[in-house]
Amino acid sequence: MDMAAANVTARPQARHGWAGTFETARWVMPAIFAIAIGLRLALMLLMPQQPMSDGLWYMDRAGEMARGLGFQEQGRPTAFWPVGYPAALAASMIVAGPSPLGPLALNLAAAAAILALMVRFGALLGIGPLGVRIAGLLYALYPAHIAYAGAPFSETVSTALVMAAFTVMVAGRARAGGLVVAGLLFGAATLMRAQILFFPIGALIAMALCLRDFGWRGLLRALLPVHLALAAVVLPWTIRNSAEMGAFIPVSTNGGIALYYGANDRATGDWYEWERTPIWDATGVGIPYREHVQRQVELDRRFKALARDWIARHPRQWIALGVRKVVLVWRKDTDGLWGIDASYPGLRGRVAIAQVGNQLYYLGVLLFGFAGLAVALPSLWRGRGGADERRPILLLGCMPAFVTLTAFVFTGQVRYHYPAMPFLILAAGWMIARLLRRGQGSERGVERM
Repeated sequence: MDMAAANVTARPQARHGWAGTFETARWVMPAIFAIAIGLRLALMLLMPQQPMSDGLWYMDRAGEMARGLGFQEQGRPTAFWPVGYPAALAASMIVAGPSPLGPLALNLAAAAAILALMVRFGALLGIGPLGVRIAGLLYALYPAHIAYAGAPFSETVSTALVMAAFTVMVAGRARAGGLVVAGLLFGAATLMRAQILFFPIGALIAMALCLRDFGWRGLLRALLPVHLALAAVVLPWTIRNSAEMGAFIPVSTNGGIALYYGANDRATGDWYEWERTPIWDATGVGIPYREHVQRQVELDRRFKALARDWIARHPRQWIALGVRKVVLVWRKDTDGLWGIDASYPGLRGRVAIAQVGNQLYYLGVLLFGFAGLAVALPSLWRGRGGADERRPILLLGCMPAFVTLTAFVFTGQVRYHYPAMPFLILAAGWMIARLLRRGQGSERGVERM
């Protein structure tokens, strides 16, 4: 019997008290969805956030696309940032008009999708209903992600897409059609976050290690369907970039700048202000910031060359800086409330209190989430029985590992850990459920549906 069949046929043991009710009552999951959507919608209506920084750029590009001007900036075709999220915003504006209504509805739908995908992914991995429901409630109440839903940033929608792709790939791993759909979804996610291009291969390797019915043969069978479907989505945009900008640009032209942020003498490991300042001209790139749009292809090449040259000359410093970036990407979780802080300067004190509360919440998720992954890790080299049941849980570590590697190479900006959080929340839910079962004197059945 395969893992999915076991999840369907297994039944939870009878429980008593609040944990039993939470695990078995039919009203619990609808209530969790209502809490998640209600809190996000209430914040959108009561404290609307002004578009700023990346969000303002996305909204400007989306508005132009909705008016039929194409993906451009200053009247010129651009690929400076990935096209996917501005295109999704433009579609929402076409449906709902030029107001923020469409983008906010898009983010709200994406947040609901993340929660639904957490439920499905948890079931696929053998996390029981208690663990899945605990994780769902943790996500519903997560302050930073509640705030993110009210801002036009790409994190919520892109995370929903990559979760959908990963979920479909695990669920449809034995069927060519499922793998193709997963690849198409990964392609759409890549057009929102270019680094996702490299995620499927790592996820497939993890599946070969963690799923007994997949293995290395499954990996070899899945490679082509997933990546050909991904290419089918991304390639038309690459061709557009080649035609419009005269260069091979798979997704976007900001890779060089992103690499240089984390590989130069001034690098801190985090983002630092240098655009529109004399620091830009002092880099030696030879292109004034005012020309960054029309010369973005050349700019990308020069920054990549500068960064690679710096890494080659300072390998030890770059490795040490990489370790610092990894610490930075996980150290705090305050960026989700950034938009509220900027939109309501009169509420700085209350926002600061909310940030402290969110940080404590975040640290709790990290504690239980990484503890869950640590408990499951020995299953890779242990034999049968409970170890086999725990091994699929390690798939929850794919995105945290990917985020960590990405931070090591580029920068440790804290918002970059956003896509890892639903997976860590699932791991936290699984771990908390184990502890509750153990406290009740019945550890058996934690991983069963």
